[in-house]
Amino acid sequence: MTLSRRAVAAAVTTAVVLSVVLAGCTSQRGGGPRDPGRTSGGSTGNLSGPPVKLGFVSMENTALGSFPETRIAAQSAVAYANQALGGVHGHPIELVPCVTNGSPESSQDCANRLIAEKPVAVVGGVDLGTDAAMDLYEHAGIPYVSGSPQVGRELSSPTSFSLTGGTLTDLLGITEYLTATRHLQKVHALYADLPGLLTAAIQGSDKILRARGVSDPKLTKEKVDTADFAPAVSAVAAGDPDAIIVVFPAQSCERIAQVAGTLKIKTPMYFVGSCASPAVARAAGPNAGNLYFASGYLPVGTSGGDQDAEAFRARVSEAQRSPLSQASFSTVLVVRSLLAEMSAPTSTDLAAALRATRDRSNVMAHPFTCDGTAITTFPAVCNTAVRILRWSGNGFADVNDTWVDGRGLMKLLT
Repeated sequence: MTLSRRAVAAAVTTAVVLSVVLAGCTSQRGGGPRDPGRTSGGSTGNLSGPPVKLGFVSMENTALGSFPETRIAAQSAVAYANQALGGVHGHPIELVPCVTNGSPESSQDCANRLIAEKPVAVVGGVDLGTDAAMDLYEHAGIPYVSGSPQVGRELSSPTSFSLTGGTLTDLLGITEYLTATRHLQKVHALYADLPGLLTAAIQGSDKILRARGVSDPKLTKEKVDTADFAPAVSAVAAGDPDAIIVVFPAQSCERIAQVAGTLKIKTPMYFVGSCASPAVARAAGPNAGNLYFASGYLPVGTSGGDQDAEAFRARVSEAQRSPLSQASFSTVLVVRSLLAEMSAPTSTDLAAALRATRDRSNVMAHPFTCDGTAITTFPAVCNTAVRILRWSGNGFADVNDTWVDGRGLMKLLT
């Protein structure tokens, strides 16, 4: 059966190996303060004049997930840009943050608050309600730029620019690595059980894995808020698979890693980049060496790298270093570099500059091109390359010292 373009988009969004939008289907209320405090990064030296405003939106203090490290990293990047890079044409950059709780209403509220501030762009952290806010950003003509996209409109809106592909390309990269580099033939997967998405997830994942030589892939589902992951982890590890892919929201990964360590699961487990944090790796205890992570960002380690990597290590604490915090730090600096090339930075000119990029240098990540051709079904994706990382002692290390790109797998869904 040949799927229509719309069906392919729907299937891929929910099931490139499994699901892209994992925790975004349940609307919950509550959450932290909407405005955790804007910043221009402390002392700005000789910078003067009206600030160049960047909005920032991410989730904090909610059952769907809390990602304060994304905001802290963005604030650190602003401080670095103002103190070491001269801001933008001698003007300080001001970050205007807004916190959501993952519900559509809170994301719309933040969008309205940020638009009223007239920022030149909004930087996205992790916000599972972004789909409901994208029309507002589009109508205002404000580019939404992210290094950690999670939901559909972030990947397809004409005013959205994803400097990595987030969960989508993490999953494509893991699959490409396991089937094309490792040539594994027995792959199981543990994934979040979300009503309404199961059929598409199974069809999409089966089709890709089987086309790549994986015989009878075993897919095990579990509730995100289950009290005990042990039965699901035991089930997915049964039958001695060559690898296990884990597709869950970040807040569940630490519990899954802990259970895997307790059960002494020896099968290598591959997580998406949102789970690549020291807390998740250390939760596995002595079993941490069996955990692997896809990431759109280079591992920063404890030394080495360029000036931007050094700045990230110096300004973001070890406990808060992850692909998600790297994404926010990186995106702020990429936006600043583009604005610095304009005589009078505006949202319109920034969007045009992003669309004109061709193999543009990224920060701690693969170069990007925002012409809409990387994955035509999701034209906002500017970069599809990921690294496969492994926890090594006190940090993440490259497994094969090269970028892995799985975008060709998209053709297997048509």
